[in-house]
Amino acid sequence: MTNKLKELRNNKQYQLSLWLKTVDLFLMILVIMLFGVFSWYGAKGMGPTAENIRSYGVFLYVTEVLTLVMLIIFWRVATEIGRDNSFSMENVKHFRYIGYCSGTISMGYLFRLIYVIANGNFTWFRIGYCLALMIFGILVLSVCLILSCLIKNAYEMKQENDLTI
Repeated sequence: MTNKLKELRNNKQYQLSLWLKTVDLFLMILVIMLFGVFSWYGAKGMGPTAENIRSYGVFLYVTEVLTLVMLIIFWRVATEIGRDNSFSMENVKHFRYIGYCSGTISMGYLFRLIYVIANGNFTWFRIGYCLALMIFGILVLSVCLILSCLIKNAYEMKQENDLTI
């Protein structure tokens, strides 16, 4: 068994997987803590920030859940990397799901922006916040879909090379 552990310690893919999972776990804890603080401040705080949290808390909770789903899916990507299966159809699917979650968050904030403008109770902070999260979500969506296509192409090339050998 100790030979197996030594072999895993020297495996670069396994080490990368551990680092990715560590960062992923840290981000999961951070997301849970931040939204816990937002919830507490929305309930107990005063001022315009607490009012924003109380008024639009549903968007925060939806964002939290979808962000945690994205991080859980990324955990699976890190697991596949640790198995030396980086270029697999599983990772193609996982990156697409992460992108779809991010796109859903962007759409939610687009609806929030439209709602805020339609009600006439908008401030520059609310508009800037919605726009920033929409742009960030679209950026993550784009990166994930590009990675999905790249991994799919690499998987197909790997399959072709395996067939010719």
